[in-house]
Amino acid sequence: MRIHLITATAAVAGVLLLAGCSAPDVDEPDPTPTAVQAPERPEGFPILGEPAGDDKADFQSQQAAVQAAEAAMTAFVTHDRDYEAWWAELSPLLTVEAQEAWAYTDPRMITVTQLTGPATIVDAPSSTLVVVDVPTDVGNWRLELVRAVEVGATSKGEWKAFTLMPPETTE
Repeated sequence: MRIHLITATAAVAGVLLLAGCSAPDVDEPDPTPTAVQAPERPEGFPILGEPAGDDKADFQSQQAAVQAAEAAMTAFVTHDRDYEAWWAELSPLLTVEAQEAWAYTDPRMITVTQLTGPATIVDAPSSTLVVVDVPTDVGNWRLELVRAVEVGATSKGEWKAFTLMPPETTE
């Protein structure tokens, strides 16, 4: 009986040893990192950040964006009046998103008081986005202006300030 017990124990140990050597049932990822291949893009499609063909703001449109930036900053810095008057002048010059961001601003807390020079274009990546720096007494404010163009509209739309960034966020 002792021989059978030793034989049975040896058989179980052999099975366990073989079980440990078998391949797993589940495919495990290769632990060696591999380079990810960029997906192929169809011919003619731009890479993110690449200008899409001739979709650039022309000179006249860029000048309109500069004027819109200066108008928005002029309204923004003219805060020596009550909130209702300040907001009534500023809000139509902003996009809906910018209106939501600045709606609860107390104009008495704004430190910038005047524009100190003409606005300049920093970037004009498309016909609907222009980035402008506006010099003020506290430094350059950066405005991103967008132009909403309605489908089927005959006009190109109005430039509105989407973001107003103080100098400490742009330097």
